[in-house]
Amino acid sequence: MTNHDMKVLFTFGGIPHYLNALLNKLHGKGIEITVVTPQKGNATIGKGVKMVEGGTYRHLMTPEKKMFYGKSAYPALPDILRQEQPDIIVMGWPYFLQIFFQPRLRNAMKTCGTRPVIREIPFQTPPYGRIKEYFRTNPMYDESMRLMSRGTAFYLRQWFTAKVRKYCYAQVAGTLNYSTAAYDILPSYGVKKEQIHVTYNSTDTEALLREKEAVLAAAPLLPKSERRLLHIGRLVKWKRVDLLIDAFARIVSRYPDAELVIVGDGPELNNLKRQAEELKLSKETIRFIGAVYDPKELGAYMNESTVYVLAGMGGLSINDAMTYGLPVLCSVCDGTERDLVTDGVNGLFFQEGDAESLAEKIETLFASPARCKEMGRESERIIREKINIETVSERYLEAFKEMKKLSGK
Repeated sequence: MTNHDMKVLFTFGGIPHYLNALLNKLHGKGIEITVVTPQKGNATIGKGVKMVEGGTYRHLMTPEKKMFYGKSAYPALPDILRQEQPDIIVMGWPYFLQIFFQPRLRNAMKTCGTRPVIREIPFQTPPYGRIKEYFRTNPMYDESMRLMSRGTAFYLRQWFTAKVRKYCYAQVAGTLNYSTAAYDILPSYGVKKEQIHVTYNSTDTEALLREKEAVLAAAPLLPKSERRLLHIGRLVKWKRVDLLIDAFARIVSRYPDAELVIVGDGPELNNLKRQAEELKLSKETIRFIGAVYDPKELGAYMNESTVYVLAGMGGLSINDAMTYGLPVLCSVCDGTERDLVTDGVNGLFFQEGDAESLAEKIETLFASPARCKEMGRESERIIREKINIETVSERYLEAFKEMKKLSGK
């Protein structure tokens, strides 16, 4: 592809580090990129997620407004589109709802010959026509673990959202998805299989691997341990760190040298410290490190741990831990885990929300240090060969080429 012979406009609620790295990569591969983010903060990205400013791409900021349908949107998007004239506009939730609710945007896309593309996991998206059945087996909680999927109003909203989604999907050139779960869900909305592009998602693995060399050469932060569990993430209820502490307490008597390191800060910190005290876990057995943003320091904690545990809702921390050669213990939450972790190969899955099941899996790995190391090596291989910033950006590039070809532009 010759330099900048395709122009792509992205809408985001903010730009975390991993997205910045991806956009820089795509720009370097000859795609002209413009990014639209809110002028003041953002409503769609989790509280406490660190944002970055500026990359090699063009960055526009525009007012974000909460619309009558209860979600954030960019009222000026049609004008931006006419000004920028992109080939493709990539929109995530909830911005792609504008395709339905904003006729001016549809008009601008038509006039400019811009093809819309939806980018999502998809997560908490029921297959079309199977809303009740889906939420019965997959209850929806918010970050504070309050049950959302109940009451007539919830189901009416979901029914209406499904109709709107179906309309939006019918307008798009394709979808970009983090997870192969898209193949199970999107066809029910009428999306053709060849329109579904699974890109996966990745942290800036190149920076991580560069950092890793420095980490390996530096003095360790913690005393040596053969049985150290690690959790990294914001301390909110749906991360289920309470479940991890509960499971850990069950195996400590059999493995007195076991340790749990918790990196992160958030509204649950004091509750979790109290829980550790009540379970009589000493400060050496369970270490609360606090929030760490320095990649070298984060790398050191990963490098000095034995097993990475994600007890609840995840993020890209699994990718980071795998880059450092750690086996992963997790449950299936947003579906991206299944593409990263193969049960028994580079980690183990436990029964969601079940402390006994998690304790059992921790014990399985602690009982077999050689297997643990082998799984860790496999984790690192998956990152180096299959899901990294280079392969993910290549998948985006291929998807864009495909969509451009189909649109005949």
